Amino acid sequence: MDDVKPKVVVDPSAGFCTGVKRAIATTEKVLEGDGEVFCLGELVHNEAELERLNHLGMKILDKNHLSRTTIGSHVLVRAHGEPPETYKVLEDKSVKITDATCPVVLRLQQKVKKASEEMQASGGSVIIFGKASHAEVIGLLGNTKGKAYAINKKEQLDSIDFSKPIRVFSQTTSDQNEYEDICNQIRIKSSNLSNGNPDIEINNTICGQVSRRGPALEIFARSHDVVIFVSGSESSNGKYLAGLCKSANPLTYTVTGTGQINPEWVLNAKSVGVSGATSTPEWLMLKVAAEIEAMI
Repeated sequence: MDDVKPKVVVDPSAGFCTGVKRAIATTEKVLEGDGEVFCLGELVHNEAELERLNHLGMKILDKNHLSRTTIGSHVLVRAHGEPPETYKVLEDKSVKITDATCPVVLRLQQKVKKASEEMQASGGSVIIFGKASHAEVIGLLGNTKGKAYAINKKEQLDSIDFSKPIRVFSQTTSDQNEYEDICNQIRIKSSNLSNGNPDIEINNTICGQVSRRGPALEIFARSHDVVIFVSGSESSNGKYLAGLCKSANPLTYTVTGTGQINPEWVLNAKSVGVSGATSTPEWLMLKVAAEIEAMI
């Protein structure tokens, strides 16, 4: 009997989340117009999609080089959001502003701003679980005028006064388990230092589309011999989901695009799954799948 050709399947639940779809569609519409189009930083954390948009005319602009813009040029605020001061600088530059911030992030910014105002009035603290250098977290901190703590390790909690009120939020693409671990540490510290009567509010602000991807991805990973996970190298969401995939199937390999697959990864596989982050375009996963099919 002839050997059966291995299956290559693209994860039907993978691909852009709603916020990224909105940002891409907004950008494509702006690029249809006239004049230069800049995006403050990477619109989304995916190198291949950024290259595609670059070919359409989008230029990535560092906030430290706003002098490159001219009056009337178009500036996009990326999906991760920006702090309030960025909008003021852009308005002073007399450029056209299009806000492509994810609606989930916008709502979180408003919640963090309100909590920060309340905590400043009561002497309490706002904690944001996430990387201080991440674009989304920078925007969130800006909505507190820098008066919040960005933490991603329990050791960083030592600098916070837990005898006062505490309000806790998370970067929308954080690891759910890591966030829960930090929140448990906060509960313990707050209870110990407030005579057993802590004033803490913990908000579940991890994006629902991210958290719902986890269980489906684990099922997908276990249903294939090998999984190729496609993600931008700087995508927090991609690192989180790739980690879940690797836990469910140790034969998971992460790539940013085509030309990176080792033939030995799929040599003896009868079924190969291709999945990706919420910032990974479907067209890229299809290209990776086609490359695997040609390889085997």
